[in-house]
Amino acid sequence: MENGITKKQSAILQGIAIWMMVYHHLYSFAVEYNSIFPFIQAEEAARIAWFCKLCVGIFAFVSGYGLYYVLEKQPGERFFGRMAAAYRCMLMRILKLYGKLWLVMFLYMGILFGILRLPFDASQLPGNLTALNPTYNGAWWYVEQYAKMLLVLPFLDLLLTRFDQPAERKRRRTFYLILALAGAGVVVAGRLCWPALWNLVLAVKNGLRLSFLMIFAVGYLMARFALYQRADKALRRVGGWLPVCVSAALVCLVIVLRVLLATDAAYAKFDFLLVPAFVYGLLTLLAYVPPLGTFLAWWGHQSTYIWLVHGFLYGWLYYFIKPHVRLDIWIYLSVLLTSAVVSLLLRALGNLPGRCLRLARKRGSGL
Repeated sequence: MENGITKKQSAILQGIAIWMMVYHHLYSFAVEYNSIFPFIQAEEAARIAWFCKLCVGIFAFVSGYGLYYVLEKQPGERFFGRMAAAYRCMLMRILKLYGKLWLVMFLYMGILFGILRLPFDASQLPGNLTALNPTYNGAWWYVEQYAKMLLVLPFLDLLLTRFDQPAERKRRRTFYLILALAGAGVVVAGRLCWPALWNLVLAVKNGLRLSFLMIFAVGYLMARFALYQRADKALRRVGGWLPVCVSAALVCLVIVLRVLLATDAAYAKFDFLLVPAFVYGLLTLLAYVPPLGTFLAWWGHQSTYIWLVHGFLYGWLYYFIKPHVRLDIWIYLSVLLTSAVVSLLLRALGNLPGRCLRLARKRGSGL
């Protein structure tokens, strides 16, 4: 952690998160249950699955952390110029994720409504296309959340960006003053005399899902102020093995606290505090086990498509495999492996237009 989180370490964290996500979705509400291991029964397995909800926080944290470096590359001479560049960048990233969602969705629709001839309800299409009401796959709710976080991020980035020109600093102050006054005015008016407006304010607040937005913002701030580097440097100054000891203690403490605090499968109230400590501990410890890090990084590279498709797979795999096995660990591994195979196929399919375009350009240049 001397240099912060690298791209490979981001992939490692995403690999850990996707293993946690699959477990969370399989066993959070497990009632009919043999055992994932002989000494873990249904209630304990469900509690572990509740802990694994931390996966969403890990994804949000990694996104916020990495996007700091993306935004740092944007032009910073002019306030509104930087804002426009930041939003262009964010919109491209949102569209890229939605493109993957639409690829998975249309393949799913082709299988279900084309090959299997199941009845098609056109009224469900807009909600799934936008991920605002993902009836085809509940796990797609995070697509909408990701888009919201990226649309909010430039406001935080611009608030903290230093502008050399006095005129640009004045524009920034004016912009945020107007924004603050307008927001306060809406809240006061809604609370005192306009119930419909207040309900809209509450709907916006709930729609932002502040527990995950805060984790995302913490990731950005950890990168911006190099907090991991500072913490690691301070620990190493005291003793060479101190970061390892502290990391092991942090991982154990986060696991215990998260299990004790969780009140349901969707709990995420204090994850903005727990995730940064968990991430530091995991990455510091995994630095001493390079093969395991490489293994997890591979899974991290497949994580987006695994997230988008695994919900279609675990239902039928659970009922197909369960009668033939004594330990449900095989169901879990089967869902992971099948999702990974599908992810590889989808990545190849998604890269196909770009490859065809490059091939056409080569042929055109050779003529």
